[in-house]
Amino acid sequence: MLEKIAVTIAKVAHCDIEDVKPDTKLKELGIDSLKAISVLFELEEVFDVEIPNELIPSIVTVNDIVQKLDDIRH
Repeated sequence: MLEKIAVTIAKVAHCDIEDVKPDTKLKELGIDSLKAISVLFELEEVFDVEIPNELIPSIVTVNDIVQKLDDIRH
């Protein structure tokens, strides 16, 4: 799961995939609130899930995305 998330983040943020680690803050990757929405939209497509908008403010790190997706999928 982390690999798919990293690929998606790297694509949207135009950064190296090696920079996308679980403890990396999205802001460090150049992801502002608008790009965060784009990342989540892409991840909804990749994982065939719906991520509620109210979760967006609680997503700060890459690991936050992993945890939220894991919660949604189970």
